[in-house]
This record gives sequence, structure tokens and C-alpha cells, in this order.
Amino acid sequence: MRCSTVITPAIGACLAALVLVMACVNPAQEQVKKGDGFVMQKQWDEAITAYTKALEMDRTLDKAMLNPKLSTAYTERGFTYTSSGEPGKAIDDFTRAIELGPGSAAAYNYRGFTYGVIGYYGKAIADFTRALELDPGFALVYYNRGYVYNSNGEQDKAVADFTRAIELDPEYGLAYNNRGSLYIDIGDFDKAIADYTRLIEISPRLALAYYNRGYAYYKKGENAKAEADFKKARDLAYMVVP
Repeated sequence: MRCSTVITPAIGACLAALVLVMACVNPAQEQVKKGDGFVMQKQWDEAITAYTKALEMDRTLDKAMLNPKLSTAYTERGFTYTSSGEPGKAIDDFTRAIELGPGSAAAYNYRGFTYGVIGYYGKAIADFTRALELDPGFALVYYNRGYVYNSNGEQDKAVADFTRAIELDPEYGLAYNNRGSLYIDIGDFDKAIADYTRLIEISPRLALAYYNRGYAYYKKGENAKAEADFKKARDLAYMVVP
């Protein structure tokens, strides 16, 4: 006996719809989805490869949607290069991120940070300044620029940037610590003590804060207070050189 399949109008309509759906599957969009998945897993190399393939497959893709994704992936991969001691690769990635997303304050901040690490202070300051033009409330960038200003011997500008970082984030412990250190350098010991006292309020078990305040007291000639802070630093397991 011979079997045959009867295709009813309803089945035919379903098959036609299935064919239409299959025809509409865009390989480029599939690459975008893969890229999104890699971003979720923080696999930046794979994300960049997937997004780049998507653009190569379909030049009509919405770059306004895809470029920010690529920019983020390059920024994050660049940061991993900075962390692993590969500043050249990091700067290349941050530069590409900026090309794809010129409004990315984060990319400018990270590239500025990397320039600072390798001693290119002028380029670092320029990048931090651009990041702040894009995002004036970015406290971390003020801190980073202040750190580079200090490294470049521009103490007044460094103090101003650490102060602005503190205004934006009153709990910014590192900014208090570094501003306090600058106050010691310029001989303003009372301001240094005030900064380290605030740092201790924020992080009461931070031995370095006690040590630094103790050093400010020592420089001011208040030896009893200095020794009390040095003892507290020792109690918190911070090595104090006699």
C-alpha cells in the first residue's frame, strides 16, 4: 500500500510561515546576540570578534546600536591589558573605543590612567580633562587627574582636583589620603590631620590612615599624639619604621 501525505490549507499556511521565518533569520543579528552573550560573560576578545563579524556580514546594521557595544568591549579589554602590564595594547583598545564611541567618558578616563602609568602626563591630563567635559560629575576622573598633576609636580592643581573629588563623593577615602599627603608636603599639617581624621571616620580600621596622621602630628611637633597613632597603626598590623 502506498502512503501519501495530504497538505491541508492550514498546514500549508504554517509551512509557508516557517519558511518565511527561516528566511528572515539574519546571520549578522545572530553574531550580535553572540557578542551580547560574551559581554555578559566578560569574554571581551570573543565579544569584539562577534560584533566585528556582524558588521562585516551586514553593512546595513544600525551602527548607532552596535558601535556603543563594540566601544564598551574595547574599553573593558583595554582595562585588562592595563592590569596585566600591557599599556601599548591597552592604549590601542581605548583609542578604538573612543573612535567608536566618542562620547565615552570611561574610555577617556582609562586611556588617561594608562598614559599616567607610563609617564605620559600631558596626554593623561588631556584625556582626563576630556572625560570631565563629557561627565562633569565623574569623581574618579578628578581623583585620577589629581594624582597625575601631583606626579607632574603641579601640587596646587592636584589639591584642587582631590578637593573636587571629595565634594562629589564625601566618602572618597583615597582622595582624603592623597590630599592629606600633599598638605604634609606643603607644610599645612592641620589640614593634613583633618583629612586623615576624616579618613579614619570612614575606615576606622585602616592602619595607614593612623600612620599618616601620626606622621603629620610628628611633623607638627605633637609627639605624644604621633606616638599614639603609630601605636594604633602597629596594633592594626601596620609596620611602623622607628
